[in-house]
Amino acid sequence: MTFLDIIRHPLTNLPVSYSGSFREMLKERISVFGRMIDGSTDLSGELNGRPFDSLTFKKRSKMLREGILKAIDIYYDGKPSDAYETLSNTLKQTNISEFLDKNHELQAGKNLYRIRTSSKNYALSRQELFHIPFQLRSKVSTQRYSIPGLPSLYVANSIYVAWEELKRPAMSEIHANRLTNKNPMLLLDLTSDIFSKNDHLIDNDSHGLDLLYKVTIWPLVAACSVKVKEPNDPFKPEYIIPQLLLQWVNKNKVMGIKYSSTHIDMSSSGHKGSFYNIVFPVHTFNLENGYCPVLSTWFQSTEVLPLQLRGFITQSDRLSHQSSISSFVNYDIQEICLIKGTLQPYSSTIFGILEHNLNGLEPENF
Repeated sequence: MTFLDIIRHPLTNLPVSYSGSFREMLKERISVFGRMIDGSTDLSGELNGRPFDSLTFKKRSKMLREGILKAIDIYYDGKPSDAYETLSNTLKQTNISEFLDKNHELQAGKNLYRIRTSSKNYALSRQELFHIPFQLRSKVSTQRYSIPGLPSLYVANSIYVAWEELKRPAMSEIHANRLTNKNPMLLLDLTSDIFSKNDHLIDNDSHGLDLLYKVTIWPLVAACSVKVKEPNDPFKPEYIIPQLLLQWVNKNKVMGIKYSSTHIDMSSSGHKGSFYNIVFPVHTFNLENGYCPVLSTWFQSTEVLPLQLRGFITQSDRLSHQSSISSFVNYDIQEICLIKGTLQPYSSTIFGILEHNLNGLEPENF
């Protein structure tokens, strides 16, 4: 099998839903993936004009697969710090951090979005849409990339993705703002869209290192892309590897994790575009109040725009100082399909219109 064959194989489609045991499910899925890799004789002839060393690739792939499963077993044994060391050593031995130094950079000035829910028609403050302040850290529950009590900043590349992440709140409750990063940012790219939507791929050798990277990190992406089976349970095994990874990010040159939402299944949605979140961990651990000064210097933010209040001030697609909305309001997203058979241009949806309005507000320093 070639890299392209593996990416298009049904096994690698993400996110993962399951019944039964999380640990046994993931072990079986990663083991089948491993047999697919180990049995492949035509992964690639050459990459970027250089011969491809399939033996080294297979060795590192096996090391990554075994390291992930071992880290989960150790975590289940009640040793989270040892689980982190196992995963960290695995990432170092498989050379993933060095690979990242050459790729996966978020360009400066990227439009990123956050929403919160509130029934009030008074706009929340910009700070209220930043990460949870340290004095309220007791309210930080376990999240996919966050341990209880430790805030992180979650952003999305669209209002739509942020809406899905909050499990589709009512329009009347949405308060949104736009953030932009001041400088380029190195990210760990764990997005999974390519495993579900890959008709745009030409062949095995026309995409440089992209297909190699995606196949290399698939076990890591899969371990982070499992839908939560029991959302009301305090312990969520689906969060083990993502939370360990965020610790790794805090100790390495990577600034955040870029990942696909488990609430959007690209294989069945009909959407056209790129849909992702980014999580940035705080870098300050000794403050009792306020916000992380490191994250505060990384971003600028617009004022917050409540969607219901927007409906009071204008019924058009623009604010008074703006031109009409462009079909390229969000270059990542072309069309979305929320009702079967009704594929809509993103610029005609309320998500695109809200982004257009936010794009007309000037971001400021925190």
